[in-house]
Amino acid sequence: PIRIELKDVAIQSLSDTIAVATSFFSIHLPIEDHVLSRETARLVLIFRKESAGWKIAHSSISIPYHLVREGEVYPLKELSDRNLKQEKLIAERTEQLSELNTSLRQANDALQRSEERYKSILNASPDDITITDREGRIVMVSPMAKLLFRHSGEEDFVGRPVIDYLVPEDRARAMAQVALKFQGLVTGPSEYRGLRTDGTTFDIEVNTELIRDTNGSPVGMVIIARDITERKQAAARQERLEAQNRQLQKAESLGRMAKAIAHHFNNQLQAVMLSLEFAMNSQAENGEALEGLSEAMRSAQKAAEVSTLMLTYLGQPQGKREPLDLSAICQESLSLLRAAMPHGTVLETHLPSPGPIVTTNPDQLQQVLTNLVTNAWEASIDARRTIRLGIKTVWADAIPATRRFPIDYQTQDTAYACLEVADAGCGISAPDIDRLFDPFYSTKFTGRGMGLAVVLGIARSHNWVVTVESEPGRGSTFRVFAPVTTETAP
Repeated sequence: PIRIELKDVAIQSLSDTIAVATSFFSIHLPIEDHVLSRETARLVLIFRKESAGWKIAHSSISIPYHLVREGEVYPLKELSDRNLKQEKLIAERTEQLSELNTSLRQANDALQRSEERYKSILNASPDDITITDREGRIVMVSPMAKLLFRHSGEEDFVGRPVIDYLVPEDRARAMAQVALKFQGLVTGPSEYRGLRTDGTTFDIEVNTELIRDTNGSPVGMVIIARDITERKQAAARQERLEAQNRQLQKAESLGRMAKAIAHHFNNQLQAVMLSLEFAMNSQAENGEALEGLSEAMRSAQKAAEVSTLMLTYLGQPQGKREPLDLSAICQESLSLLRAAMPHGTVLETHLPSPGPIVTTNPDQLQQVLTNLVTNAWEASIDARRTIRLGIKTVWADAIPATRRFPIDYQTQDTAYACLEVADAGCGISAPDIDRLFDPFYSTKFTGRGMGLAVVLGIARSHNWVVTVESEPGRGSTFRVFAPVTTETAP
């Protein structure tokens, strides 16, 4: 409660009809250390004597007393006016604060909407958007970062150096790029290898921009990282296709030239052989001359064989084709194949009966089989001279997409007969595999260099495909895939 403490009272008579009463007191409010509790107030009452007695003619109060100059009177009306003025000022300030609060609320709502739009952009972005401080420590990341780098949450990123997510060999280059960026010397994207938490890597394209304060000083970076693994793989595939196309164009040009040379060479040999035959008939009684002519005939015949092999490699073998049981043809050839093998070589077979039916010429199929088996035992090591010959039927999607020849072969949506010849020999290195079917190319001392070239030529003329599977020291497997026909073998 309010408590009034009276300190002094004085009554003074100014005349027979006027008197003044002055009192001094302190007003104690229930508020700790209030100013009124420390100051003295003064109350002045002026009395006038009338016929009915003394009445108060005037009153004034001064609070605090020392604020009133001597002789002044502090009227209650002025105090009331000042109070009203203060109330009006408070109302004005309250209205201003209310308007300011409304403005702040509107600004806060706008900020929240902006943050929601910002988050929507981050959530919808197909790229990783990362914000770092000036030292490169991560402040925040977009949801895509969790998918790209395989983290469980944003907290796994925050505080870590952003270069931790690059492979070690790219980090120095990335830091140098950032330093140049702060100097204003770098624009455009950079490519790095990203490092995931599970240790796997992938290709990324990184764009970086500085974040500046109101004074224009850099305070951080915004980094946009895009996974370009598929793009680079597509570019690599395109580059391989272009290289294959150039190789095919070159091979086509060389093939036309070789074909013309082989035909011309073969025609000339036929003329030479006819002349030799005529000379041999005319020198039948001259033994010495006949022996020389016979040797010349044998050389001409060998040259003619090479010419024929070249035409076969170029895809121009002659002969009638018919539906044949692939297993049956292989079975009929086993005795000749084993007879030609070195002593100690084992030929293991898996030839289902009946086998798949393919359309071919029996002599050309015999050439393919003989050349592949010969190539296998020539490559075999003495202690591992076991050759496996097998036949099976597969679908097109089982044909390997790599290391197949011709390199431009396109599979058909059909079943294929697979002729497989495997050895446990020395194996073939990757660079040599690309050249295996070139004429006169061989990595074996005993090889003649035309066997596999003939296989490819026959395969090319039949629209077959040959695949190679090999590693140095682990042997080789050659497979010939031929479309299965629905016709019946004779």
